[in-house]
Amino acid sequence: MLGSAGLGADEEATYLELIRRGAGSAADLAARLGRPLPEVQRSVDVLLGEGFVHRTPPPADLIVPVPPELAVEQLIHRHEQEVDRIRKAAYRLAAEATRQSGARRTEELVEIVTGQTAVAMAFDLVQRTARSEMRELVAPPYVASAEVNSTQLARQGDGVTYRVVYDSSALGDAVLAASAVSHVRAGEQARIADELPTKLAIADRELALLPLDWATPAQDAALLVHPCSLLDALVALFETVWNRASPLSVTESDELQPDEAMSAEDRHLLSLLVAGLTDDAAGARLGISRRTVARRVQQLMEQTHSRSRLQLGWHARDRGWL
Repeated sequence: MLGSAGLGADEEATYLELIRRGAGSAADLAARLGRPLPEVQRSVDVLLGEGFVHRTPPPADLIVPVPPELAVEQLIHRHEQEVDRIRKAAYRLAAEATRQSGARRTEELVEIVTGQTAVAMAFDLVQRTARSEMRELVAPPYVASAEVNSTQLARQGDGVTYRVVYDSSALGDAVLAASAVSHVRAGEQARIADELPTKLAIADRELALLPLDWATPAQDAALLVHPCSLLDALVALFETVWNRASPLSVTESDELQPDEAMSAEDRHLLSLLVAGLTDDAAGARLGISRRTVARRVQQLMEQTHSRSRLQLGWHARDRGWL
């Protein structure tokens, strides 16, 4: 009955005797079971180690059974902790192997991962590989989950930056939106864009996960991409999408909300500058100083993450502000 819990026949018989007829001393148990005292004592020691019984202090020194549901739950919890330790050790080994990319043969630069569990573990591996930054594209259909990405929260706590672009449909998915709020509050840099081309996860420039069939919620197959030209292309794809996306922030009511678009006044200012007017001329047209013009342009550049006024004009036109 309890063999699957790791107990032998003698330990199971001892525990069942305690459950059925109550606590007793080791000598009492030996008499009740009709077994030698040293043999019963060994069984009791195993049960104590596994959390199925506990002993009262002397002089009574009774062996008391722990309720089965509690004992088994504690055993399961210990086993889960052990599995988690093994899993983390495997991730560390895999991450170390990933960093040895210089020794990879051409056919090893791209791996095919199959099975939902394997794909989920590969996503976890990608996150644990990152030392500086994770880049992600989150596109529909979404895998429903009421839980946040615990690995992400842990990695953010380790100092890994997460830059994530969500498809605009994400705001309509209550579960995903709630999870994203937790991630943003923990430091995730989030943006939103229309019609993302694919799902994607990239750890630094070391490893990427690209689903082979991202049109269904259950991801049965994906590519693990190691440093090569394909990984460089995926990084470039992400950066292109990121630069065109709009920043997301969390409201006081715990909702995701895109940052405000360009105001009519700023749009007028930018249209004058794009038309070729100087800061002085544009300021005179709007009735503001040259210094105010420069300050507002700088704010717009920060909002769109533009490195120059030319790039600002390109971003504004791409976002439909002009």
